[in-house]
Amino acid sequence: MYLFLTGVSLLLLIIGLFWLKDYLQNPLLARIAYSGLAARLAVIGGVFVLLGLLLMMSELA
Repeated sequence: MYLFLTGVSLLLLIIGLFWLKDYLQNPLLARIAYSGLAARLAVIGGVFVLLGLLLMMSELA
């Protein structure tokens, strides 16, 4: 459950960063949003979500 929530929060953080970049039109936020770190965090968040779902499904089975 903690992996799933961590993954969802990471993905929400990345989505919020892109929204804030568009809302404020700040070049520094655009540079951070399109950086490799943001992409890696999004991938890690997606993996955490999938692992969390698999762990929750395994507890049900």
